[in-house]
Amino acid sequence: MVTAAGQAKDELSFGPFNLVVGERLLTRGGLPIGLGARALDILIVLISAPNEVVSKKDLMARVWPDVTVEEGSLRFHMASLRKALGDGKAGARYVTTIAGRGYCFVAPVSRVSSLRDVAPVAVADFPHANLPGRLGRMVGRDDDVLRLSAHLIASRFVTIVGTGGVGKTTVAVAVAHHLAEAFAGSVLFVDLGMLGDAKLATPAVASMLGLSVQSDDATPSLIAFLKSRRILLILDTCEHLVEAIAALAVATDGDDLVGYFDSDLATPVTSRHGQAPFQIYVSIGQSF
Repeated sequence: MVTAAGQAKDELSFGPFNLVVGERLLTRGGLPIGLGARALDILIVLISAPNEVVSKKDLMARVWPDVTVEEGSLRFHMASLRKALGDGKAGARYVTTIAGRGYCFVAPVSRVSSLRDVAPVAVADFPHANLPGRLGRMVGRDDDVLRLSAHLIASRFVTIVGTGGVGKTTVAVAVAHHLAEAFAGSVLFVDLGMLGDAKLATPAVASMLGLSVQSDDATPSLIAFLKSRRILLILDTCEHLVEAIAALAVATDGDDLVGYFDSDLATPVTSRHGQAPFQIYVSIGQSF
């Protein structure tokens, strides 16, 4: 049995799921998810090192510490884990295979306890909140965070642009922390970097909100859900899905949304979709 060091009492949140490591309990919408012991052990090992590659050898050593097993056993239980999470469905991505190296947990992970510290009542009303922890110390970005926060409150839709690696995600997450109280903790972070099909962009957002989409077009259900709530929605790494995201932004007609793209996207969304006058196009540069 695996227990991640330092996480025995933590309740971790990713996508629509919550994981209480110490109780070995995985839930979705408050309902337990049936998952075998080995598959759960794999999840605990991977989620304890998000965005880091865990080799197959290390993973097998952690999950089967006193037993010699073949890779086939690992593949079998990995498939069970992915099936339980719905990995790959409607654009959801949790565990990715790195060829020749191992596996990596790629979904944003947050500690539910830290979210409750921000807004205990609201988070109970919005169980899908998954604001990541601050992504390291920022230098010279305080003015950017304040400027973006002001734009977002005033204009409701903001696109952050900048060269690759300049820190767009870090700044966006910092803005979300700055505004978390204003949104009563209702913050959803959606990483679209692994999504290759633009048609799945809206279903991916809907699935992270726990919506059950019964038709080929998830947009009406998603819009109906957002219209009745005040949510800060952050769309990460969506430059390759610009048309779909622009259409979604237009359809929401101003629900609070932060999207950010790399600088090779030379045209802001509003120039492609003039129906979105609420967008502010903000560029951040290198900080020295």
